[in-house]
Amino acid sequence: MAEEGRPDAHLVVLAGSGAAREVAIYERMFVGRECTGIEARHRLLVDDDHASRNHLEIRVRRERGASVVDTSTNGTRLNGVRIERAVPVPLKSGDRLTVGSVELEFRTDWSHPADAPVPTETIRRVSDADLVMVVGDIVGFSAISAGSPSRVVMETLDTLLRAFRSLLTTYQGTLSNFVGDAFFAVWEAGSVPQAPQLALDFVVAAAARLDELTPTLALRSPDGGPLRIGWGVARGDAAVSSMTGALLGVVGDAANLAFRLSGLAAREGRGEVLVAAMLYDDIAGRYPLDARAWIAVKGRREQEAVHALRLPIERTDGATS
Repeated sequence: MAEEGRPDAHLVVLAGSGAAREVAIYERMFVGRECTGIEARHRLLVDDDHASRNHLEIRVRRERGASVVDTSTNGTRLNGVRIERAVPVPLKSGDRLTVGSVELEFRTDWSHPADAPVPTETIRRVSDADLVMVVGDIVGFSAISAGSPSRVVMETLDTLLRAFRSLLTTYQGTLSNFVGDAFFAVWEAGSVPQAPQLALDFVVAAAARLDELTPTLALRSPDGGPLRIGWGVARGDAAVSSMTGALLGVVGDAANLAFRLSGLAAREGRGEVLVAAMLYDDIAGRYPLDARAWIAVKGRREQEAVHALRLPIERTDGATS
Protein backbone atom coordinates (compact mmCIF):
# COMPACT_ATOMS: atom_id res chain seq x y z
CA MET A 1 0.00 0.00 0.00
CA ALA A 2 1.23 3.47 -0.80
CA GLU A 3 2.47 5.68 1.98
CA GLU A 4 0.15 8.56 2.85
CA GLY A 5 0.49 11.12 0.09
CA ARG A 6 2.91 9.01 -1.93
CA PRO A 7 1.41 7.63 -5.16
CA ASP A 8 2.17 4.12 -6.39
CA ALA A 9 2.45 5.27 -10.00
CA HIS A 10 1.29 7.98 -12.41
CA LEU A 11 -0.74 8.27 -15.59
CA VAL A 12 0.33 10.97 -18.00
CA VAL A 13 -2.20 12.36 -20.46
CA LEU A 14 0.11 12.97 -23.39
CA ALA A 15 0.34 16.19 -25.37
CA GLY A 16 -1.81 15.97 -28.46
CA SER A 17 -4.69 14.45 -26.48
CA GLY A 18 -5.58 17.77 -24.94
CA ALA A 19 -3.65 19.59 -22.21
CA ALA A 20 -0.84 17.32 -20.97
CA ARG A 21 -1.14 16.49 -17.29
CA GLU A 22 0.01 13.90 -14.78
CA VAL A 23 -2.41 12.02 -12.55
CA ALA A 24 -1.33 10.13 -9.43
CA ILE A 25 -2.40 6.50 -8.98
CA TYR A 26 -3.05 5.22 -5.46
CA GLU A 27 -3.47 1.44 -5.80
CA ARG A 28 -6.25 1.74 -8.40
CA MET A 29 -7.29 4.10 -11.15
CA PHE A 30 -10.50 3.93 -13.19
CA VAL A 31 -10.59 5.66 -16.57
CA GLY A 32 -13.72 6.52 -18.55
CA ARG A 33 -16.26 9.15 -19.49
CA GLU A 34 -18.19 8.87 -16.20
CA CYS A 35 -16.79 6.29 -13.72
CA THR A 36 -19.95 6.64 -11.67
CA GLY A 37 -19.57 5.82 -7.98
CA ILE A 38 -15.76 6.07 -7.99
CA GLU A 39 -14.21 8.69 -5.72
CA ALA A 40 -12.29 11.46 -7.44
CA ARG A 41 -8.91 10.25 -6.17
CA HIS A 42 -9.30 6.99 -8.06
CA ARG A 43 -10.73 8.11 -11.38
CA LEU A 44 -9.60 9.88 -14.55
CA LEU A 45 -12.45 11.25 -16.65
CA VAL A 46 -11.88 11.26 -20.39
CA ASP A 47 -13.83 13.64 -22.60
CA ASP A 48 -14.03 11.49 -25.71
CA ASP A 49 -17.14 10.07 -27.40
CA HIS A 50 -15.29 6.84 -28.25
CA ALA A 51 -14.43 6.17 -24.61
CA SER A 52 -16.84 4.06 -22.56
CA ARG A 53 -18.48 5.27 -19.37
CA ASN A 54 -16.19 2.85 -17.52
CA HIS A 55 -13.38 2.13 -19.96
CA LEU A 56 -10.54 0.51 -18.01
CA GLU A 57 -9.09 -0.12 -14.58
CA ILE A 58 -5.42 0.05 -13.58
CA ARG A 59 -4.29 -1.82 -10.47
CA VAL A 60 -0.95 -1.24 -8.80
CA ARG A 61 0.82 -3.15 -6.02
CA ARG A 62 4.51 -2.35 -5.60
CA GLU A 63 5.23 -5.83 -4.32
CA ARG A 64 3.18 -7.51 -7.08
CA GLY A 65 3.40 -5.20 -10.06
CA ALA A 66 0.74 -3.40 -12.11
CA SER A 67 -1.94 -4.45 -14.59
CA VAL A 68 -4.71 -3.00 -16.73
CA VAL A 69 -8.17 -4.46 -17.33
CA ASP A 70 -10.25 -3.39 -20.31
CA THR A 71 -13.92 -2.97 -19.30
CA SER A 72 -14.98 -1.01 -22.38
CA THR A 73 -17.29 -1.58 -25.32
CA ASN A 74 -14.91 -0.06 -27.87
CA GLY A 75 -11.61 -1.61 -26.81
CA THR A 76 -8.33 -0.52 -25.23
CA ARG A 77 -4.94 -0.63 -26.93
CA LEU A 78 -1.68 -1.27 -25.09
CA ASN A 79 1.33 -0.04 -27.08
CA GLY A 80 -0.84 -0.11 -30.19
CA VAL A 81 -2.23 -3.62 -29.68
CA ARG A 82 -5.82 -4.21 -28.65
CA ILE A 83 -6.04 -6.17 -25.39
CA GLU A 84 -8.59 -8.82 -24.47
CA ARG A 85 -11.60 -7.59 -22.56
CA ALA A 86 -11.91 -8.33 -18.82
CA VAL A 87 -8.48 -10.02 -18.66
CA PRO A 88 -5.72 -8.41 -16.53
CA VAL A 89 -2.67 -7.53 -18.63
CA PRO A 90 0.70 -6.60 -17.01
CA LEU A 91 1.85 -2.98 -17.18
CA LYS A 92 5.37 -1.62 -16.98
CA SER A 93 6.66 1.91 -16.79
CA GLY A 94 6.54 3.59 -20.19
CA ASP A 95 3.62 1.53 -21.53
CA ARG A 96 1.07 3.53 -23.49
CA LEU A 97 -2.69 3.02 -23.35
CA THR A 98 -5.12 4.27 -25.99
CA VAL A 99 -8.64 5.17 -24.80
CA GLY A 100 -10.69 6.42 -27.72
CA SER A 101 -8.42 9.09 -29.20
CA VAL A 102 -6.67 9.80 -25.89
CA GLU A 103 -3.12 8.54 -25.26
CA LEU A 104 -2.05 7.75 -21.69
CA GLU A 105 1.42 6.74 -20.48
CA PHE A 106 1.89 4.63 -17.35
CA ARG A 107 4.93 5.64 -15.29
CA THR A 108 6.55 4.26 -12.15
CA ASP A 109 9.86 4.68 -10.34
CA TRP A 110 10.11 0.96 -9.56
CA SER A 111 10.40 -2.24 -11.58
CA HIS A 112 7.77 -4.93 -12.00
CA PRO A 113 8.88 -8.10 -10.15
CA ALA A 114 9.68 -10.74 -12.77
CA ASP A 115 7.76 -13.49 -10.99
CA ALA A 116 4.92 -11.37 -9.61
CA PRO A 117 1.36 -12.55 -10.36
CA VAL A 118 -0.94 -10.12 -12.12
CA PRO A 119 -3.42 -8.58 -9.64
CA THR A 120 -6.95 -9.88 -10.26
CA GLU A 121 -9.08 -8.36 -7.51
CA THR A 122 -11.88 -6.96 -9.68
CA ILE A 123 -15.16 -8.50 -8.54
CA ARG A 124 -17.40 -10.04 -11.17
CA ARG A 125 -21.09 -9.64 -10.34
CA VAL A 126 -24.03 -11.62 -11.72
CA SER A 127 -27.55 -10.28 -11.28
CA ASP A 128 -31.03 -10.72 -12.74
CA ALA A 129 -32.66 -7.91 -14.70
CA ASP A 130 -35.69 -7.14 -16.84
CA LEU A 131 -34.10 -6.13 -20.14
CA VAL A 132 -35.24 -4.84 -23.50
CA MET A 133 -32.80 -6.25 -26.04
CA VAL A 134 -31.99 -5.17 -29.58
CA VAL A 135 -29.86 -7.18 -32.02
CA GLY A 136 -28.81 -5.99 -35.47
CA ASP A 137 -27.55 -8.55 -38.01
CA ILE A 138 -26.10 -7.74 -41.45
CA VAL A 139 -28.01 -9.54 -44.20
CA GLY A 140 -25.77 -11.90 -46.23
CA PHE A 141 -22.72 -11.22 -44.09
CA SER A 142 -21.11 -14.63 -44.67
CA ALA A 143 -21.13 -14.14 -48.44
CA ILE A 144 -20.00 -10.52 -48.06
CA SER A 145 -17.04 -11.37 -45.83
CA ALA A 146 -16.02 -14.34 -47.99
CA GLY A 147 -15.67 -12.10 -51.05
CA SER A 148 -14.08 -9.06 -49.39
CA PRO A 149 -10.64 -8.28 -47.88
CA SER A 150 -10.63 -8.75 -44.10
CA ARG A 151 -9.36 -5.22 -43.56
CA VAL A 152 -12.26 -3.74 -45.54
CA VAL A 153 -14.73 -5.85 -43.55
CA MET A 154 -13.22 -4.71 -40.24
CA GLU A 155 -13.14 -1.05 -41.26
CA THR A 156 -16.81 -1.20 -42.23
CA LEU A 157 -17.80 -2.88 -38.98
CA ASP A 158 -15.82 -0.28 -37.00
CA THR A 159 -17.62 2.51 -38.86
CA LEU A 160 -21.01 1.01 -38.05
CA LEU A 161 -20.04 0.34 -34.44
CA ARG A 162 -18.98 3.96 -33.88
CA ALA A 163 -22.18 5.25 -35.44
CA PHE A 164 -24.43 2.95 -33.42
CA ARG A 165 -22.58 3.57 -30.15
CA SER A 166 -23.10 7.31 -30.59
CA LEU A 167 -26.84 6.74 -31.05
CA LEU A 168 -26.94 4.48 -27.99
CA THR A 169 -25.77 7.39 -25.86
CA THR A 170 -28.69 9.47 -27.16
CA TYR A 171 -31.21 6.71 -26.54
CA GLN A 172 -29.80 5.61 -23.14
CA GLY A 173 -28.87 2.09 -24.20
CA THR A 174 -25.86 -0.03 -23.29
CA LEU A 175 -23.76 -1.96 -25.78
CA SER A 176 -23.45 -5.53 -24.52
CA ASN A 177 -21.36 -6.88 -27.36
CA PHE A 178 -20.37 -6.69 -31.01
CA VAL A 179 -19.75 -10.23 -32.19
CA GLY A 180 -18.81 -10.58 -35.85
CA ASP A 181 -21.59 -8.68 -37.60
CA ALA A 182 -24.06 -8.88 -34.69
CA PHE A 183 -24.68 -5.70 -32.72
CA PHE A 184 -26.27 -6.37 -29.29
CA ALA A 185 -27.63 -3.57 -27.08
CA VAL A 186 -29.78 -3.60 -23.95
CA TRP A 187 -31.97 -1.31 -21.86
CA GLU A 188 -32.68 -2.17 -18.22
CA ALA A 189 -36.40 -1.63 -17.80
CA GLY A 190 -36.10 -1.18 -14.04
CA SER A 191 -33.75 1.79 -14.28
CA VAL A 192 -34.38 3.34 -17.72
CA PRO A 193 -37.81 5.00 -18.00
CA GLN A 194 -39.64 4.08 -21.21
CA ALA A 195 -36.99 1.52 -22.09
CA PRO A 196 -39.11 -0.23 -24.80
CA GLN A 197 -39.83 3.05 -26.59
CA LEU A 198 -36.19 4.13 -26.38
CA ALA A 199 -35.05 0.79 -27.78
CA LEU A 200 -37.33 1.08 -30.79
CA ASP A 201 -36.41 4.76 -31.24
CA PHE A 202 -32.79 3.60 -31.39
CA VAL A 203 -33.54 0.96 -34.03
CA VAL A 204 -35.30 3.48 -36.28
CA ALA A 205 -32.46 6.00 -35.84
CA ALA A 206 -29.82 3.30 -36.48
CA ALA A 207 -31.57 2.20 -39.68
CA ALA A 208 -31.68 5.81 -40.88
CA ARG A 209 -28.00 6.25 -40.03
CA LEU A 210 -27.15 3.10 -42.00
CA ASP A 211 -28.93 4.56 -45.04
CA GLU A 212 -26.78 7.69 -44.70
CA LEU A 213 -23.56 5.70 -44.39
CA THR A 214 -24.04 3.06 -47.09
CA PRO A 215 -22.88 5.28 -50.00
CA THR A 216 -19.55 5.73 -48.19
CA LEU A 217 -19.01 2.09 -47.23
CA ALA A 218 -16.74 -0.19 -49.24
CA LEU A 219 -18.85 -3.26 -48.52
CA ARG A 220 -21.99 -4.02 -50.52
CA SER A 221 -24.68 -6.67 -50.29
CA PRO A 222 -24.14 -9.90 -52.28
CA ASP A 223 -26.48 -8.54 -54.99
CA GLY A 224 -24.41 -5.37 -55.29
CA GLY A 225 -26.90 -3.21 -53.44
CA PRO A 226 -26.36 -1.31 -50.17
CA LEU A 227 -25.81 -3.15 -46.89
CA ARG A 228 -28.99 -4.13 -45.07
CA ILE A 229 -29.45 -5.00 -41.41
CA GLY A 230 -32.20 -7.10 -39.89
CA TRP A 231 -33.22 -6.05 -36.38
CA GLY A 232 -34.74 -8.18 -33.62
CA VAL A 233 -36.30 -6.70 -30.49
CA ALA A 234 -37.38 -8.68 -27.43
CA ARG A 235 -37.91 -8.24 -23.70
CA GLY A 236 -37.49 -10.57 -20.75
CA ASP A 237 -35.56 -11.56 -17.66
CA ALA A 238 -31.85 -12.24 -18.11
CA ALA A 239 -28.76 -12.97 -16.07
CA VAL A 240 -26.36 -10.06 -16.39
CA SER A 241 -22.64 -10.40 -15.69
CA SER A 242 -20.70 -7.21 -15.00
CA MET A 243 -17.23 -6.20 -13.84
CA THR A 244 -16.18 -2.77 -12.53
CA GLY A 245 -19.52 -1.39 -13.60
CA ALA A 246 -19.19 -2.54 -17.22
CA LEU A 247 -21.64 -4.95 -18.81
CA LEU A 248 -19.93 -8.16 -19.93
CA GLY A 249 -22.59 -10.71 -20.73
CA VAL A 250 -26.34 -11.26 -20.96
CA VAL A 251 -27.85 -14.73 -20.87
CA GLY A 252 -31.53 -15.56 -21.16
CA ASP A 253 -34.30 -16.86 -23.41
CA ALA A 254 -35.30 -13.35 -24.52
CA ALA A 255 -31.72 -12.61 -25.59
CA ASN A 256 -31.71 -15.77 -27.69
CA LEU A 257 -35.02 -14.71 -29.23
CA ALA A 258 -33.70 -11.25 -30.15
CA PHE A 259 -30.73 -12.86 -31.94
CA ARG A 260 -32.99 -15.32 -33.80
CA LEU A 261 -35.37 -12.56 -34.90
CA SER A 262 -32.52 -10.42 -36.20
CA GLY A 263 -31.45 -13.33 -38.40
CA LEU A 264 -34.96 -13.59 -39.85
CA ALA A 265 -35.69 -9.88 -40.32
CA ALA A 266 -35.20 -8.30 -43.76
CA ARG A 267 -35.12 -11.75 -45.35
CA GLU A 268 -37.69 -13.51 -47.55
CA GLY A 269 -39.93 -10.45 -47.73
CA ARG A 270 -40.07 -9.84 -43.97
CA GLY A 271 -39.86 -6.38 -42.45
CA GLU A 272 -36.47 -5.00 -41.40
CA VAL A 273 -37.51 -4.95 -37.74
CA LEU A 274 -39.20 -7.88 -36.01
CA VAL A 275 -40.57 -7.08 -32.57
CA ALA A 276 -41.54 -9.87 -30.17
CA ALA A 277 -45.24 -9.72 -29.32
CA MET A 278 -44.55 -9.29 -25.59
CA LEU A 279 -43.50 -5.70 -26.38
CA TYR A 280 -46.63 -4.73 -28.29
CA ASP A 281 -48.44 -3.06 -25.40
CA ASP A 282 -45.30 -1.00 -24.64
CA ILE A 283 -44.95 0.48 -28.13
CA ALA A 284 -48.37 0.26 -29.82
CA GLY A 285 -49.47 3.69 -30.97
CA ARG A 286 -45.98 5.13 -31.12
CA TYR A 287 -45.07 3.35 -34.36
CA PRO A 288 -47.37 1.64 -36.84
CA LEU A 289 -46.82 -2.11 -36.62
CA ASP A 290 -48.03 -4.89 -38.87
CA ALA A 291 -50.68 -7.20 -37.47
CA ARG A 292 -49.42 -10.02 -35.30
CA ALA A 293 -47.87 -12.85 -37.29
CA TRP A 294 -46.48 -16.23 -36.33
CA ILE A 295 -43.08 -17.32 -37.57
CA ALA A 296 -40.92 -20.40 -37.06
CA VAL A 297 -37.84 -19.68 -34.96
CA LYS A 298 -34.91 -22.07 -34.85
CA GLY A 299 -34.62 -23.91 -31.55
CA ARG A 300 -38.29 -23.42 -30.57
CA ARG A 301 -41.03 -25.98 -30.87
CA GLU A 302 -43.81 -23.41 -31.13
CA GLN A 303 -43.96 -20.56 -33.59
CA GLU A 304 -43.19 -17.10 -32.18
CA ALA A 305 -45.65 -14.18 -32.30
CA VAL A 306 -44.10 -11.01 -33.75
CA HIS A 307 -45.01 -7.64 -35.19
CA ALA A 308 -43.07 -6.29 -38.17
CA LEU A 309 -42.02 -2.66 -38.47
CA ARG A 310 -41.04 -1.75 -42.02
CA LEU A 311 -38.60 1.08 -42.70
CA PRO A 312 -38.68 3.96 -43.47
CA ILE A 313 -41.87 4.68 -41.55
CA GLU A 314 -44.27 7.51 -40.98
CA ARG A 315 -44.35 7.99 -37.24
CA THR A 316 -47.63 8.73 -35.54
CA ASP A 317 -46.24 12.03 -34.25
CA GLY A 318 -45.89 13.20 -37.86
CA ALA A 319 -42.12 12.77 -38.22
CA THR A 320 -40.60 10.56 -40.88
CA SER A 321 -37.70 8.22 -40.06
